[in-house]
Amino acid sequence: MGKLRDLFFGNDTESEEINMGEENKNEGALVTTDMLVGDIIVKHPLAAQFLMECGMGCIHCPASQMESLAEACAVHGIDGEEIVDALNDYLLEHNA
Repeated sequence: MGKLRDLFFGNDTESEEINMGEENKNEGALVTTDMLVGDIIVKHPLAAQFLMECGMGCIHCPASQMESLAEACAVHGIDGEEIVDALNDYLLEHNA
């Protein structure tokens, strides 16, 4: 899970993640894997660029707007949980 996060934030966040309890992991999450890609982009426009950089170049096509983030990740062979964790960190860091 740390590879994508390391790419955007460096290794220092891994120690924080280890100390975080599982019950608090999604507390305050801006984005979840069950949210529609279209809704995520409308609510958090910076997410579009982030998702494209992760290999989801077709996020603006009409069909992808009705897919959940988990479905879109599965189509591209990307770990949805890793993407949602890194995306939430990215959005929080950019106050989006």
